Amino acid sequence: MKPLLALVTLALTALVLEEKAREVAGDAQDAYGQAVVQAREAKQTLAQQVRQQPLISLLIAGGLAYAVASVIPARGQS
Repeated sequence: MKPLLALVTLALTALVLEEKAREVAGDAQDAYGQAVVQAREAKQTLAQQVRQQPLISLLIAGGLAYAVASVIPARGQS
């Protein structure tokens, strides 16, 4: 009787874990979908800002490039 009880318990545990795995997978898909939507909206907002204020956008891009270049060492230098 004990082996049968252990087998039933194992089967029920497997079903519960499978359901939890499906739930987590669904949550991950939802989060991915939301991230994609937010990335598209951010891209559209950035493009609109660049069209509206191209000079400021150019200055910001140049400042960011300078900041990154100052952090990354040049080749051949230690």
